[in-house]
Amino acid sequence: MAREHACRKCKSLSSGKVCPVCGSTDLSSEWTGLVIIINPEKSEVAKTLSISKSGRYALKVS
Repeated sequence: MAREHACRKCKSLSSGKVCPVCGSTDLSSEWTGLVIIINPEKSEVAKTLSISKSGRYALKVS
C-alpha cells in the first residue's frame, strides 16, 4: 500500500500526488492524527474543523 500524504491546505489524506478535495499539490508525508468524516452536514467535528466533504483527514500536518 502506498504511503498516504496530507494536503497542507485542507488536511485531506491521499495516496496520490494531487489532493482529491481541493486539487492542491502541496502534500506532506509528515502528519499526525486521523478523523473520518462521513456526514459533514451533521458533524460538529466537521464544522469545527471547517470540513465540507466526507473523507479521511489529518488533524495536524507538518
